[in-house]
Amino acid sequence: MSSFTHSESSAAQTALDSRRRAVSSSGEIPESASQQSKSSALWCGRIIAVKCICYNSDFMECTWSHSDGEPNYTMHYWYASEPAQECGSYIQQDGYNIGCNFTKDKIREFVNFHVNRIGIIGSERVIPPNQTFQLQDQVKPNPPTNLTVNTTTNNGISLSWEPPMIQHCLQYEIKYKSNKDKDWQIESLQEQTKFPVPSVDPKKLYTFKVRAKINDFCGTTLFWSEWSSSVTWGNLDATETPGDTRLQMCITLIPGLIILALILLVLILKNEKLKVIIIPKIPNPGRRFDSLFDNFGGNFQDWLGVPKDTLEGFKPIYHENACLVSEPPPYSKEDTQQRGLWQHLERPVFLGKDTVPSNGGGVQPETLFIDVVRLAESNSGGRECG
Repeated sequence: MSSFTHSESSAAQTALDSRRRAVSSSGEIPESASQQSKSSALWCGRIIAVKCICYNSDFMECTWSHSDGEPNYTMHYWYASEPAQECGSYIQQDGYNIGCNFTKDKIREFVNFHVNRIGIIGSERVIPPNQTFQLQDQVKPNPPTNLTVNTTTNNGISLSWEPPMIQHCLQYEIKYKSNKDKDWQIESLQEQTKFPVPSVDPKKLYTFKVRAKINDFCGTTLFWSEWSSSVTWGNLDATETPGDTRLQMCITLIPGLIILALILLVLILKNEKLKVIIIPKIPNPGRRFDSLFDNFGGNFQDWLGVPKDTLEGFKPIYHENACLVSEPPPYSKEDTQQRGLWQHLERPVFLGKDTVPSNGGGVQPETLFIDVVRLAESNSGGRECG
């Protein structure tokens, strides 16, 4: 660890400032001084400040960020007017110093703590401005421990916990909610490590957490501790089941879907083109046939406008006579000869208008078989079916 006195640090800073302000008697910056000033000013504009945090006053880290092209800084520190000394335990990343660790014996509160960094680029020193801290304002406490829920005599509850450090220098925040609440309720407390919880419902399940910060009597830090481990109290059966979750989702989604449907309906009704695309019109045939009954009295042919010549062309121009045909009964020739009727069956018998079978002579009607009977009548005087 190299030695670096406060006076040397001040001299280096003064020399850098004098180079930046160096001007010739004619009002122009000398070339060498101008180049050095531009380079230093460029780096100072890009330098990230040092951040120091005392973790529960047990140890401290002073860190900074490193960008490509920046020098590798060394850090020196001192209290008040004491001699400066270099960091004894660097925090490194990719071979570059990005911070310094301090043990508890190196931490002193309510006295100015100065930090100085020096980097080398070529032959030029890059010295960012010094930074000064009051370390009591840089304390970040540990989370409170042993958070406990206690039942009181009035069927209420109270919280208690262990402070992470000196109790009179701490303030607390308690947050809690039930399984039916969406948002956390926040309560603030000074120094005390007990908190009575108001208005709890034993049918619900509550979750509690607590965190700490240095109060205004001991510092002006903005660093809150992390939240403690959570504790629960109440009806364990009150936890939401998958069925409850699905029900809540349905209750949430159904109104939204109804509103969306109403919006779409309004848009469809206002936009005729969209209405035709989504809800096409169905033709109404009733009105198309109004003239059939009103103007043509239900005459379909007249309503269609078919010419009479066309209709006459569909009418038949000939008349076909009706012919009656009968088949012989299933008698064999021998049966017929035995009955003495074969001579009558060798030729067909035609019955005309004046030919009427008589029971007085000839073949008897019950034994007479007519092979074929043809009756033909026509408008021209009657003729046999051919």
